[in-house]
Formats: sequence, C-alpha cells, structure tokens
Amino acid sequence: MTSLYVESENELSIVYPDAPAGVNGSVPAAIWGKLESYVNSRWTTSEVVFEVNPPCPVNWRPPYVPYVIEAVDDEPAEVNQYGEVRVTGRALVRCTIGGKEVTPEVEEAYRRLAAYYASEDLRGYSRYSVNIDGSLQESWARRRDATALANSGAADLLTKHRKAGIAHV
Repeated sequence: MTSLYVESENELSIVYPDAPAGVNGSVPAAIWGKLESYVNSRWTTSEVVFEVNPPCPVNWRPPYVPYVIEAVDDEPAEVNQYGEVRVTGRALVRCTIGGKEVTPEVEEAYRRLAAYYASEDLRGYSRYSVNIDGSLQESWARRRDATALANSGAADLLTKHRKAGIAHV
C-alpha cells in the first residue's frame, strides 16, 4: 500500500507476532501478511524507508498505524503535534511501523484464515471439469487467495481496522 506521495517502500526488517494459541502448522508470515493487506493496522513490527516525493511542501505521515517517524534524509525527524513531518521535496523517511496489540478478534481472524487455508473443503472452488472419454476424470481448482478473507469470515472481524481509502493519507 502506498500513500499519495510515496514512490517506493523498502522494508528493512520485519518481526511477526506469534500465531495464536491452538493454531498449528500455519505460516505466520503468510497469514499476517494477508490480514494486514486488508487493513491499515499493523501487528507485525517493521522498519520501513519510504521514498516520498510530493509536488509541493506537505505534512506527511505513513499510511499505516501505529507508526513512529524516526528520520528524514538521515536527520532526526521533527514531528508536529499530529505525528507528521514536513516534506518539501523528494525525501527518504525512515519509520518504525506496527507493533499494535493483537486483540481477541484479530486472533480469531488469524485462526479462521489459517483454518480456511488448511481446509480441503470444496466450497469456493473456481473451476470444475469432467472428462468422460472412455474413462471418467474429475478435477477442480480453488483460488484460495482471491476470496480467502471473505470466505473464511476473517474480514468480518477486521472491519474496524479497514483501510479508509485515499482520504487516510
């Protein structure tokens, strides 16, 4: 996700929260990544360098919450009362993103998405074929990622963290 003036994001490091209790065999990087792609909240903690290039001087902040702006062009950041820095041209802004507390509804969203990915259930399949040419063949394919958040029920639990669109930048 990028804000209006971000040309690139370079993630320097990332630390994922542990999987909730009772969830085995999941890949936290994949599950947290999918959950966080749907919202602007970050439960993972990462250090990110944004290349910001506004056409005119602006007060800028990262498009994720929570965040701490550390530096602008390797100089300590001067953050205003709204948590923004003044950017007057192309700048590299280093931030620490995430670390939000994992609440029970977020843990449940993680559980639902992990269970959905582990399921062999046929619901939600996107392609089905039968070939009867002397022998009977049957196949189906499922695009797990396309609608995984909605089909698993995880999206319903994340509505209060949902992205607000371009107005939030």
